[in-house]
Amino acid sequence: MERSRITAAILALFGGSIGLHKFYLKDIGTGIFYIFLTMFIASAIKFPITFLLGVMDAFKLFTMSESQFDAKYNSGARPQRRRGRRVRRTEPTRTTRTRRQSDVVRERQRSQIDRITSKKRANPFIKSGDEKYKDYDFEGAIMDYKQALEISPENAALHYNMAATYSLLEQKEKSYHHIEKAIEYGFKDKDRILKKDAFAFLRIQSDFDDFKANGFRVTRHKSIKAPKDDLLQDDLLLSQLNKLKDLRTRGLLSEKEFNFEKEKLLKK
Repeated sequence: MERSRITAAILALFGGSIGLHKFYLKDIGTGIFYIFLTMFIASAIKFPITFLLGVMDAFKLFTMSESQFDAKYNSGARPQRRRGRRVRRTEPTRTTRTRRQSDVVRERQRSQIDRITSKKRANPFIKSGDEKYKDYDFEGAIMDYKQALEISPENAALHYNMAATYSLLEQKEKSYHHIEKAIEYGFKDKDRILKKDAFAFLRIQSDFDDFKANGFRVTRHKSIKAPKDDLLQDDLLLSQLNKLKDLRTRGLLSEKEFNFEKEKLLKK
């Protein structure tokens, strides 16, 4: 059973002379000693020394903290329920759950903004390129975008900006290339390519419709390369050597004549 510090202090104050608080605190031996001491003093000197001891014990109990009292008299354990009080467990209300969910959403949005901001800080060439683009310094913008690309090679927005700038510079192939890269790295708003004024040059190109139909990708055809001159010469030499071997086999050339003609062919 759990013992109360206040109860023990009151017993010590009013019944300490006979050790009531000691019995309450399960200190039976000391309680019996207080009784014998009271009886001896009452018959001998008739001065209530045990009463003073009880007052001193009461003072100690009143000034003792709950944790110290529990550690000494309640085995250090303090249950959650005490003195008949019930600990009510309340389920979170719908409003509380909604607030928690909104807090989670805000935290995610904040982390996304922090990541975007940190990327911009880590790649200052994107900002400088955008400023030059707005000032119609397209060649300067391309120079900064190229440096930004070395830091962020998979930045879809950066590739899109480079494609728009190359279109304004009327460099079709490079503009096509960066549109491909922008889409490859996650660019979704393809309508901007069809409506933005910066891509007007591309839209009037004869192959733009094919480029668009192919998912904004350039159609690449594999070409058959012509054989090199040295390969043709090797084939001709091999043919002539085979003819010499055939003549030797048929007996139309001696071994000496075969070697002589062979050396002539190899020296060419």
